[in-house]
Amino acid sequence: MQICFVPASSPDFRMLAAKLDAYYFELVGEIQNRYAEPNRPENMTALAVAYEAEVPVGCGAWKRLDEKTAELKRLYVLPAYRRRGAARALMAALEADAAAAGIRQMILETAVNTTDSHKLYLSAGYQIRDYYGSPAGAENCLCFHKNL
Repeated sequence: MQICFVPASSPDFRMLAAKLDAYYFELVGEIQNRYAEPNRPENMTALAVAYEAEVPVGCGAWKRLDEKTAELKRLYVLPAYRRRGAARALMAALEADAAAAGIRQMILETAVNTTDSHKLYLSAGYQIRDYYGSPAGAENCLCFHKNL
């Protein structure tokens, strides 16, 4: 597994992010449209792609919110490549990159019905936190945080 930081123009990142958007649209419907602008690659601080044998299999990003806080964004792994460590590798690389930039706390949100994601975040040291104002609304989100 290789993790590469990529520019916002990366075709691999954009392809994976489009698959993530389609996945969330299936899960939550029209609510996903509220994320179009905030989730644009150009709005992220750093973007990464996971490669397995040169195949782009997953993506993730982080976005600076203030001096010490960032949001983990766009974490996605293609279904055929899940449970092989790509999501954990992406999270570790993104957290290390954010910490090197002075970030001390990472926050994130996911849909309330993505229980596999919840398990992943909890096992990676994240804790459930109060809703912090994402576009989906509190009734649709479960939020997490982790000190870096």
